[in-house]
Amino acid sequence: MKKFILFLLILFVTGTTLAQGKLTPYDNVSLPAGLEEFIVNLENAVDQKDKKFIINHMSANMMNSFGGDGGINEFKEYWNWDSDSTEFWNLMKHILQLDRGKLKQEDVYFIPYVFSEWPETYDPFEHSAITGSNVNVRNKPGLANSQVLGQLTYDIVKVNYEKSYPSFDSPRIKNVNYIGEKLWYYIESLDGKLNGYVYWKYIWSPVNYRLGVTKIEDRWLISFLVEGD
Repeated sequence: MKKFILFLLILFVTGTTLAQGKLTPYDNVSLPAGLEEFIVNLENAVDQKDKKFIINHMSANMMNSFGGDGGINEFKEYWNWDSDSTEFWNLMKHILQLDRGKLKQEDVYFIPYVFSEWPETYDPFEHSAITGSNVNVRNKPGLANSQVLGQLTYDIVKVNYEKSYPSFDSPRIKNVNYIGEKLWYYIESLDGKLNGYVYWKYIWSPVNYRLGVTKIEDRWLISFLVEGD
């Protein structure tokens, strides 16, 4: 487990961008046939909420956090697995919809690209990546009565979590489906010319949740799903 964590940290600081201040996903990422098939099957399992597939394709040493002991039973407890309201499905669906990175190790693969390709130039705790093209930046956290100040395309941005919505001392917004603590993130472009709010679906942090799959005895298995460092 310690060696695996060290590998994650080494990978984390070796990503590269295609352009300064940008984190643009690769076009047409080519993966080995077995890995590609596994990811497609995993996407289908998530869509169908197939618990049997997930557990049957999980490493016995599944890593769930940087502080736990790992394992499948810990995974079940961590994600409230027996409940119909588990947040696992929503999170996995979002992660799998984000773009992929390249296969950098023969037997380990990471999703999304925001983690695997993150450049060491930018502090991962203060910056995030815009994960789409022409993403609106608004003057207020919401669609109603807000104005679009500008747009960003796959930019790395600074994030002000104190100004993001809802605030840390506010309860989670009810009847709204979103991942993480914030529905709208207050960001600043690297050149300081654009400040405002970005909807949570279009921004992701490299220290947010990421998925790892590992080839073990000729089978691709889910080996970790963690956030933080």
